[in-house]
Amino acid sequence: MRKILKSLIIMSFILASQLTFAGSFVDSATVTSVEKVFKQYRVDEPYQECYIKESVQSGDGSATNELMGAVLGGAIGNKLGDGDGKDAMTIFGAFLGASLANDAEKANGTGAVVSQEVCENKVRQVIEKRLSHYRVTVDYDGREVSFSSKKRPYDDVIKIEVSIEGL
Repeated sequence: MRKILKSLIIMSFILASQLTFAGSFVDSATVTSVEKVFKQYRVDEPYQECYIKESVQSGDGSATNELMGAVLGGAIGNKLGDGDGKDAMTIFGAFLGASLANDAEKANGTGAVVSQEVCENKVRQVIEKRLSHYRVTVDYDGREVSFSSKKRPYDDVIKIEVSIEGL
C-alpha cells in the first residue's frame, strides 16, 4: 500500500513539473490575399415532362351494338335449344351475339383517335458550385500565415488572435 502511495505522489510531482505555459493575445496583421473557396454540392432538381399521348378508343362508346347482339343471339339460341338445354343455349347465344357485335364494331374501325396531354414529375441531379469559405492570407511579423474564415475581411488590417504554447 505504501509503495502505491509513494508511486502516486511521485507521478503527481512529475505531472506537475510537465505543465505547459499557454497564453494568447490579440494583435493586428496585414491582409495580403483573400481567396474564395468553393465546394460542389449534388442537388435534386424537380421538373415536369409533358407529352401528347394518342390512343384509339374502340367502338362508339355505347353498348347498344353489344346489347342488340346479345338479344338476337339469345333469341337464336332459344330457338335452337331443346328441353333442359334451352336455357343453356339461350345464355350461350346471348354471350356469342354480344361478342360478335363487339368484334364487328372493332373491325369496322369506328374507333376514334383521342389525344391527351400526359405530364410526369421527375427529378434530376445537378451539381451546384457554392461558396464554402474564404482562405485569408495575412502578413504577421514578417511571416505569411493563412487561415479559413466564414466571413470575408474587408479591411487591409485585421485583428487576429495569437496563441503561444510552450513547454
